[in-house]
Amino acid sequence: MIRQLRRTAVGLVAAGAMLFAVAACGAPGYTYASDGADNAYFKVPASWPQVDPGVVAGAQSELSQSAAGLAGGTFAWSRAYDAAAHPAPTALFIGSHTPVVYASVQDLNAALRAALSFDEMRNLILPVTSAARQSATASGFTLTGFDLLLSNTITTKNGVRGINEAFEYIVAGRPDVFDLTVATNSSTTKLYMLLVQCYQDCFVAHQAQIVAVVDSFTVRGS
Repeated sequence: MIRQLRRTAVGLVAAGAMLFAVAACGAPGYTYASDGADNAYFKVPASWPQVDPGVVAGAQSELSQSAAGLAGGTFAWSRAYDAAAHPAPTALFIGSHTPVVYASVQDLNAALRAALSFDEMRNLILPVTSAARQSATASGFTLTGFDLLLSNTITTKNGVRGINEAFEYIVAGRPDVFDLTVATNSSTTKLYMLLVQCYQDCFVAHQAQIVAVVDSFTVRGS
């Protein structure tokens, strides 16, 4: 059923102005999150509360050695939403029983700017490409059961480029689904990320809402 969750990953088109106008009108049923300074927007169901920024900051510290953490550059903006009222910080990025939406914008450092590629974006949170998975396993990575569900590249006329990958890993004995969108602007100074994650049964049960979240993610670039 997860494999039926297909869409074109072009929500990052230069339609941010239109989405922002809709957000201003307060369309019912959704909360709109926007980083106006960095031209990034998305929506989440209004019933999914925002995660406390302190919890988000604590969870981000777990990514400190990855490109999605401080190793990739300073965070300019971040938000997280969870269908659970009091989510566990450890479940923001993996092993959630309810849909979790995490978004961030980073000011890229020189090292990641030089290395940034579509594959680097794919492997931002967990190893996705074959080479990255082989290298991670050799280094002691223990998650198994990888299954690639979707792989798209994104390019826009404004120079925004990125990827949208949906994949599974077995986490605590259960398939966990990750829908990851990563993009950069034309000058490769910003890194935009949207991650929606929860166990497979949760993902299937909420697939319409998750598609709406991912498809709403809009980066206008700069």
